[in-house]
Amino acid sequence: MMKEFPDVKEKEEMRKIIGRYGLTGRQQLSDGQRCRVVFAWLAWQCPHLLLLDEPTNHLDMETIDALADAINDFEGGMVLVSHDFRLISQVAEEIWVCEKGTVTKWQGGILSYKDHLKSKILKDAAKRK
Repeated sequence: MMKEFPDVKEKEEMRKIIGRYGLTGRQQLSDGQRCRVVFAWLAWQCPHLLLLDEPTNHLDMETIDALADAINDFEGGMVLVSHDFRLISQVAEEIWVCEKGTVTKWQGGILSYKDHLKSKILKDAAKRK
């Protein structure tokens, strides 16, 4: 990170930046912790738009929550493609459903969409009986 961002001169300042993502001290990094470093690196780039495709793969619950916090603090735009209801429920302002070759805005939250899917599965199972 110090090499990538030479404007940050002090190691302590960089440690604070990385610490916001739950990393402290010298550690052997797990996959989830490596993802945290990548998120810290991305955030420090100050992008205007994030495109995240299944960012919770290989993440533990604590890291998913840290990612949600980082997304909620992000001031730019974001498109998130995910099957992770935990993350979606924490960050989504709009839900768009992609199915059968179309994209449609869902008129509700992720939990109502989850209920919709559950009832659809139950109806389909009843039809097969």
